[in-house]
Amino acid sequence: MTINYLFVYGTLKPGGEAHHFFDQIQGSWSDAHCFGNWISDIDIGYPIISLDTNGEKIEGKLFYSKQLQNIIKEIDEYEGEEYERVITKIHPNNGPSVKAFIYEKKR
Repeated sequence: MTINYLFVYGTLKPGGEAHHFFDQIQGSWSDAHCFGNWISDIDIGYPIISLDTNGEKIEGKLFYSKQLQNIIKEIDEYEGEEYERVITKIHPNNGPSVKAFIYEKKR
């Protein structure tokens, strides 16, 4: 299964310090949310969540591109060992839910 969506909620968002990864490919952004819990017991200096369908609504941005696979390994490296890329259901503000990559706290 090819995933063409990536949900971001921190430094990868437009205007964030790591947004430059997306300059390499064509794509579109929309407002969206997922459900999870903010993790506060890790001092890494960046936001990190743990997915939980019963958690709070976490607002972010959903990126769509058929070229996402061209940059996803670079983003994996950037995110580092505290994060894990997983697939989850994301809820765009302007349409039906989609399966997307998201980086959450490594389990």
